[in-house]
Amino acid sequence: MILKVYNDDGSCQEHIINKENFYDKNLENTCSYIASANKEQNALNMFRSHFSNAKSILYDNSSKAIVNKIKELKVSNFEEAKKNKTIFDIYNFSFLFFTSGTTGFPVAALKSKENFLEELEVLTKLFKKYNIKRVIVSVPFVHFYGSLMGFMYPLINDIDIVLKEHFLPHDLLDLIDDNSLVVTTPLYIKSLNRLNQSKDLSKSIFLSSTAPLFKDTALEFNKKFSCNIIQLFGSTETGGIAYKYNDDELWTPLEKVKTSTNKDNELTIHSPFVSNILFEDSFKNTKQKIQTFDYVEFKEDKFKLIGRSSQIFKVAGKRYSTVQIENILENTPGIHKALVTIKSQNEELRGESLVITLESKKSFLVKEIKQILKNELSNIKFSIELKFVDKIQVSSLGKKLKF
Repeated sequence: MILKVYNDDGSCQEHIINKENFYDKNLENTCSYIASANKEQNALNMFRSHFSNAKSILYDNSSKAIVNKIKELKVSNFEEAKKNKTIFDIYNFSFLFFTSGTTGFPVAALKSKENFLEELEVLTKLFKKYNIKRVIVSVPFVHFYGSLMGFMYPLINDIDIVLKEHFLPHDLLDLIDDNSLVVTTPLYIKSLNRLNQSKDLSKSIFLSSTAPLFKDTALEFNKKFSCNIIQLFGSTETGGIAYKYNDDELWTPLEKVKTSTNKDNELTIHSPFVSNILFEDSFKNTKQKIQTFDYVEFKEDKFKLIGRSSQIFKVAGKRYSTVQIENILENTPGIHKALVTIKSQNEELRGESLVITLESKKSFLVKEIKQILKNELSNIKFSIELKFVDKIQVSSLGKKLKF
């Protein structure tokens, strides 16, 4: 197995990945953090951690809240020779990842080797027919999705990994050969659709996660590149939940994942992929069962994902998703990005209104936005608060950041 790291100047470093090259007895059972801004350095340290049976906390070092928390907990840097004792030492895990918390501070999800191996057994079966020869990774390893499919999947299956420090869409296209698995996000897929060049990618497969990939985007990609997309739905805490192909509407739960709903039709997950231990202000044992806030509608053994309960609003008895609104607006000429949130109007006894923030080359009036939405969603009435910004910020995984 080889890790290939391409540089912006076109040069390439290759690292042979095996236990002999990366095992360090002094790292066994130590707990420390890996949070370099450099993808290659993160990857190499993660291999050292994995082969040495260490416990590593992975995070994006641009998150000040996490950086401060790590300092407060006195967790050592992975590259420091002497490691401090930590509150995490007694727990069984290989890597720890941070995810969005309900209190505004990220929650830590501890992932054991068993979590990874159980899920990778299922995902390896899913991708077996594609005869994958290399995994090209555009997402950071410090996020769970990047580690699961960009790091652990090729490691377990002895497949080469291809990285680039700064992946532009045309870079990604140039590096894809036959039998490639491209681990990426909807943001990259949309960007590839906008390129003036095309390429036959029919012998490769794209895996997309972290955010919704809309039907029109998937269809355009299929047509332009003759390539299938597998979408993976899940979270850091739950691991993978379900998958679907291209523009399919319904999600198929992954093998070993038990799905149900609560009284509000929010998805409940019970699977061996779920982190046993979560940490926010204290440690919590999940018993490998998580109640999500994802509103779903089941159709036999599959389900339709309507949206997060916090992203659902109701008009005339029908439910709509803010993500659905964003997609409609982003397909409007002149609008580059849209961010839609729900604002409660309880004090005015008016129910809910939409706050729509646009990154746009032109100005729109509220009545124009309403007309665009009514053309797609029928003649519905709701209150809109309209804002314009120079840029809607996104995370390293392409998720829009709220203002």
